[in-house]
Amino acid sequence: MDDTKIKEILKNKDPKELLSLFNFTLDDNDEVILLKFNLWSRHFFPNYHASVDAPFHEEINENNMAVYRGKLDSFVNIAFRGAGKDVKTQLLIAFVILNDKKHFRRYFKCLSDDKMNSGQSVTDIYNMLVNPKIVSVYNDTFEKTVFKREERRDSFTTKSGIKVLADIVGTGQRGAKQEEARPDFIWFNDFETRKTLRSAVITRSIWDNMEEARTGLEYGGSCVYTCNYVSEVGNVHRLVTENLGKHKKVLIIPIMKNGVSTWERYTPEDIEAMRKADDDFEGERMCLKPNTLILTKKGWKEISSLEVGDMVQTHLGREQKILQVMKSEGEDLLDITVGDEVVTITKNHPVLVGSEWIPAGELVVGDFVNSVRHGKL
Repeated sequence: MDDTKIKEILKNKDPKELLSLFNFTLDDNDEVILLKFNLWSRHFFPNYHASVDAPFHEEINENNMAVYRGKLDSFVNIAFRGAGKDVKTQLLIAFVILNDKKHFRRYFKCLSDDKMNSGQSVTDIYNMLVNPKIVSVYNDTFEKTVFKREERRDSFTTKSGIKVLADIVGTGQRGAKQEEARPDFIWFNDFETRKTLRSAVITRSIWDNMEEARTGLEYGGSCVYTCNYVSEVGNVHRLVTENLGKHKKVLIIPIMKNGVSTWERYTPEDIEAMRKADDDFEGERMCLKPNTLILTKKGWKEISSLEVGDMVQTHLGREQKILQVMKSEGEDLLDITVGDEVVTITKNHPVLVGSEWIPAGELVVGDFVNSVRHGKL
């Protein structure tokens, strides 16, 4: 179909012609389906396209669609807060529910650390489906003839039997099913935070539950993971390094690369304002790991939160008082791998090698270093 004809259909807004333009089957190739998706989302939801898409949005759409089509087992989408990764996923799910004529996926599940988050994602998808512009074309999505926007909806089922459900990753997922059906598309969103990272027990429990959900998918099912932290002690890092099926794609998008914004929507002034206002700019906007955790009398604390007078544990398991706090620039940091743990410290940080303290910058592969429990230097 040529551009002139497409423009004519979009202008005339005839429901039958619009359905013909947007509907697809998996027999259509990737390029055709993605074109239909982009036309559909811009026609019905122009508010989500007030800013020109960033280059990485095309990659997000391509990989989300590859997960839907079963060409990817897992898509790990690590992008800064405000990158639009959530709404792109919501739009994709709404689009395929309405336009896949053969309904290849029939059970979508959204899992988050907090059910308020997963419930909001499901609510947003539902509200897309009952948007008046959508209903004017897709008027048989639900059994009821009255379509109204809702503030909260944790689940829904369409007239064609497609289920969408919200839950938390803190709930065991083994054998999770609804009316004998298992999820065939799982969206893990907001499953890791600074709070969950403080507890190794919670972090491990979340991983186990996510794996229960992933391995309990319907045959041929796939997963999308949306997140922004990359911490060596957390699950996002494991998603990057672990085997998640035969076909996995990882995308990491910080708000800036080489000092340049990755989305022209955000000016240097916008980013500087975020840097000053955010509690954790590096974690939420730059997709960097949170601060190195240090063992104190009150448990693990981020190194940047430590103050003179705080008591920390030494390599001998003894408590020592902090006498001085110094700050270093990012280029002075090193990632040091010890066993199966990675810690981030400055180049001049003293490390105990045998009985001798040497600067971290002088370490070489093969050195034996002393560590406290949990593998922290």
